[in-house]
Amino acid sequence: MSVKNNNYGWFSCGKFLLPYLLYKNFIFTRIIFTHEVIEKEPSTVEEQQAFLNDVVNYIKTNKMSDYIYKPSPNSVFKTYPKNCDSFRWASYVLDLENNLEDMLSKMTSSSQRRNTRKAIKDGVQVELTDDAEEVYNICNGTLLRQKVQISIDKNEFMTQFKNFHPHNMLMFKASYNNKVEGAIVIFKDDDHAYAEYSGSIPQPRYGLMKLLDLIALKHLVDNHNIKTFDLIGAIPDIKEDSKEARFQKSKKDLGAKLKEGYQFSLVINPLKYKIFNILLKTKFKIKGVKYIDPIEKNKQLSKSRLAI
Repeated sequence: MSVKNNNYGWFSCGKFLLPYLLYKNFIFTRIIFTHEVIEKEPSTVEEQQAFLNDVVNYIKTNKMSDYIYKPSPNSVFKTYPKNCDSFRWASYVLDLENNLEDMLSKMTSSSQRRNTRKAIKDGVQVELTDDAEEVYNICNGTLLRQKVQISIDKNEFMTQFKNFHPHNMLMFKASYNNKVEGAIVIFKDDDHAYAEYSGSIPQPRYGLMKLLDLIALKHLVDNHNIKTFDLIGAIPDIKEDSKEARFQKSKKDLGAKLKEGYQFSLVINPLKYKIFNILLKTKFKIKGVKYIDPIEKNKQLSKSRLAI
């Protein structure tokens, strides 16, 4: 078992790689896996589980982290390590096309196809941008309007922009009548891409956001030869009457397919974990927001509570 350094990198052993980030806040350290297990050669589910068991034991033995936090939403594991809080998870993945009309034809909603074509006819413009301040304000403002409990940390966003743009981070904006009404931030490697942030003004032009998505995805195919796009996380058996179910439906409406699997977390230092959560809840209470653990929130939205 090997790692890159103390802040980020990957666990590597035999057939497998597992990338991670370490977040340190005061006396607290949490580790987040940023992708599911990457296979360097074909393997069995049993081999992957043995690798994950070794990773967890390494983290605990070397006291790397106080807890293994929920992996990033795009991470869908084929299996899970023993003695962890494991649960079902999924994500919508879209096969990309370099023809805009072909992508439009994949959309399952006739009204969305109609609105997207209207946005084209109305002269909505979609283009790359390097205005990180503007993109941040649009994306974070959307979360604030939706009263999402965790907004985008500006320092983290600007650090990502500084370190990853434009090779691994792309930003697009959509404008109508010379006014920017929507934005999307995409992270990519040589083979895959996923949407990290997106947002709009309160009432964007009909079809503008879907056109923004499609033009950005076409750019990935045309300029980076990327063939698949991850729409970042899904609850496989979500309750249909929830707001989040409408968001998931919009991903499905693009023609994406559901990729199902698992995620997991683990508290290694219970005392530090308890103190961290008390401080986190207090911080959000001061902001007037009730904090709910992301895993618990997702379980509340699941018909089965994400039971395996």
